[in-house]
Amino acid sequence: MKDVRIEIIKGDITERETDAIVNTANNLLLLGSGLGGAIKAKGGTSIAKECAQYGTIEIGDAVVTGAGNLKTQHIIHAALTEFDGHITRENIETALLSSLQLANKKRFKSIAIPDMGVGISRFPPEPCAEIMFTILKKYVETKNRYLRLIEIILWDIESLRIFKRVYLRMFQQGEA
Repeated sequence: MKDVRIEIIKGDITERETDAIVNTANNLLLLGSGLGGAIKAKGGTSIAKECAQYGTIEIGDAVVTGAGNLKTQHIIHAALTEFDGHITRENIETALLSSLQLANKKRFKSIAIPDMGVGISRFPPEPCAEIMFTILKKYVETKNRYLRLIEIILWDIESLRIFKRVYLRMFQQGEA
């Protein structure tokens, strides 16, 4: 953990300047609404065109595209659910792990990750934070090779408070 900094930030992930941002995508990689819609609106249609080349991917898998007009260079699209499907604990775990593995495969040094419980069937923030930080801690301590900065980007202040509280509990007290 000493070589990786984890920051928890309230903000707009589409404005981050990390090597890559993670899009909590559906398995069809459609950029219709929510985070995908914001990425398409700000980044341009080239991102959707790149996504279309992949076709359908398995839930939990991740693919990378360019970032169009965004400040970041790449977008990791992690299939968190089926189109209009429900988010589960296992989906969060596998999609986040796939994102981290892909970031390291591409030798990214920095990545911005949203609350992976976002979407139509909102997953509760506290268990989402626990899942995400458990995966992050284990990955960083055992598998990470290139990542040096991991930003967790949260849209609202309440989620920010919850994620910070869970982070302090798990990382400061040695849990996870």
